[in-house]
Amino acid sequence: MSRSHSRAAASAAALAAVTVTAALTGPPANAEMTGVSVTAGSEGIVTGCHYTITATVTDMSDDPGSIFFWLSGGVIPGNGERLPGDPIHHPANNTVTTTWTPTRSGPQNITAIQSVPGQYTSTKFTTVDVEGTGLDTGSSCIKTG
Repeated sequence: MSRSHSRAAASAAALAAVTVTAALTGPPANAEMTGVSVTAGSEGIVTGCHYTITATVTDMSDDPGSIFFWLSGGVIPGNGERLPGDPIHHPANNTVTTTWTPTRSGPQNITAIQSVPGQYTSTKFTTVDVEGTGLDTGSSCIKTG
């Protein structure tokens, strides 16, 4: 084998190794949001008290900052506002959580969005009904109205 053939073969082998490594370590194009839920206490969900929102995805190898939460009113997800704060990533169970304190009563949609520019985007939402007001004591909520 000539020297130029051996260099070409080595280059091809190196390129193949890089391609395989990138395919195995790159973020999955099919990671999917599988659910979103709000943990409510015995008082239900009331304004003035904080609740944990949990999003579950099939794969968290993407940047956990790619997941955020959106709040909108009514029955259909849509116009609304991004929930403030940085979601917390829990790699052991492929979840991301945030804390939400409702400020208005009525039906509201909580949407979890996994968005990676140039890749697959996945969303799930749940509708909750905020009924009444409460006093957040830090460790619990007391329904006041």
